[in-house]
Amino acid sequence: MQPKPSPPEPGWYFRQRMFLWAPMRMWGIPLKCPQCGRKMHHSGIYPKVREVIDMDSRYYLVGGDYPRCSACKLPVCPWSQDVLSQLDVAHRTLFPAVLTTQLALDRKCVTFLRPRTSGNSSSYFQSAVEEVHSEEWARRTIQYLSDCEHHLRKVALVQSAATPAFSAPAPFKPLPLAQWFETVHSNDILSHLDEMKGVITSTYGRILKMDSTKKITKKLAGGIGDTAAWMTNIGNELGQVLNSVLTTAEGAGLEELCQGVVKRYQNAGEPEPEVIYVDRDCCSQSGAPAVLKLFRPWKSIIRLDIFHFMRRFNCGLTTEHHPLYGTFCSKLSSCIFEWDQEDVKELKAAKRGEWKSSHGGQTPTEAQLMASISPGELAKHCRRRTRKAEEIRAMISGLLESVWELSDTTGLRLVNPDSMHHVWEMQQKHLECIQDPPHVELYTKTGTLQKGGKVLNVLRCGRGSSSLESFHRHQCAFIPGWRCNAMHTQMYMLEGASRWNMSRAKEAVSVVGASTLRTFDVCLMSHLNNLSQRVLGCNLMPEFTHPGKPTGERIAVEYLLAQSNRGDQLIAHQNDMPEVPPRGARR
Repeated sequence: MQPKPSPPEPGWYFRQRMFLWAPMRMWGIPLKCPQCGRKMHHSGIYPKVREVIDMDSRYYLVGGDYPRCSACKLPVCPWSQDVLSQLDVAHRTLFPAVLTTQLALDRKCVTFLRPRTSGNSSSYFQSAVEEVHSEEWARRTIQYLSDCEHHLRKVALVQSAATPAFSAPAPFKPLPLAQWFETVHSNDILSHLDEMKGVITSTYGRILKMDSTKKITKKLAGGIGDTAAWMTNIGNELGQVLNSVLTTAEGAGLEELCQGVVKRYQNAGEPEPEVIYVDRDCCSQSGAPAVLKLFRPWKSIIRLDIFHFMRRFNCGLTTEHHPLYGTFCSKLSSCIFEWDQEDVKELKAAKRGEWKSSHGGQTPTEAQLMASISPGELAKHCRRRTRKAEEIRAMISGLLESVWELSDTTGLRLVNPDSMHHVWEMQQKHLECIQDPPHVELYTKTGTLQKGGKVLNVLRCGRGSSSLESFHRHQCAFIPGWRCNAMHTQMYMLEGASRWNMSRAKEAVSVVGASTLRTFDVCLMSHLNNLSQRVLGCNLMPEFTHPGKPTGERIAVEYLLAQSNRGDQLIAHQNDMPEVPPRGARR
């Protein structure tokens, strides 16, 4: 007689993984007591099991060690920061999770919380991971129920009288709220604060830009809500950020920021910048510009950003939504800049070769050739320079004379004559401020590109504060959601600015043999290079340069709170940190 088949057990389908963490048992690593510094010994198995949330399921972190000091009898959690910090890099990187008081999150999940892009928030990530967990639970349930159904068919074949009873599958456990994911992300950032500050305060440049924005101040909440008027950023010619601070006002409130940058240059032995681009205070009738006084004792050239110079003409227009607004801005830019004719000649030759290869050797006309050159190609391969001040004055005057009577189909004029006359009268004194500084190379060659049988240089322009305007746009995405308190604003700004600097540095420098890795963990990259240099004799990430130690400059919210002596708002809440066993805990 055929034996009765055994029914499926749901526990087998919903089994959980285990991760054993026992640095003293598995690797024989000696640990020291965090209180007295004496050697600790193994005193049994750690009784608490931590549940870790992974990308598609959960697993359990089991402590195989329970370190205890032989002198002060202090027990230590095997995965506390006191233990992890004593491990070497190779073993420390094996620890899989970031801990909070109750639960833990796998490091793979934490990586998805770091990129600060539009729409990437803890709420979005929580809902996405919960959907993945739900689908995984549904797939396992389907496997279990399918095997149960198959078992019923087997039972029917052996003509069993009793119908087997199946256990219900394990219920689905919903994930914690999005606020818990924010806590995990905060704990991860708090463990890398010095590294992030070091990336920001180890940045230098020969062309600096200083600009302010109000966009991000609208997101501040809690104790700093409605207290900051500006977010001021200082960048370099590569688009990196030297510092980013929140202030109550511009002007005198920026002196500590500027003097901190000056001291940074002096301590590092770096030469002072050749030119500083600003959006205001570029010139003075009584002496040195106000901005240069903030950067004393530097003697750098101060220049007004041309983008802001052009934006001031908007006050003389009736509306920025006028159909002729784009045409006016394009003509105004042509009055200020001129292209380098040698670069344009080389680009034309390359485009002519492309045209011939795609049109059977036919030679294009001049109109066809110019139509095939996009504005992006001009900016990428050709340099441009500012015209002389008198030439700019004459050309802008001629442009304004030609647009006084222009209007759209409804009769709405493009220019308000009274306002534009006043604007042009006030802006003529800045024509010298927008001139390219003499003997300063504003363009950097970042590579070459073959086009139409010709080799063209790929150029990066360091003029103006366009790179800071791009940073302002991304800066709002550093803070997810609509409102944020002081502590989280500080952490998001440090993480966002450090990742921004490392990304800009990798794009700006062309290194032979550069790796294709995309990581922003300074400690990980540093140890990777050190080990590969000792073992292989070369750096696996030659494009990475280890940043220096933090200089002590105040960054982001620290700067704002220092102006009102409210720095205690940045103290981390200890109730969100991992647990530590109480003194005298049971063995």
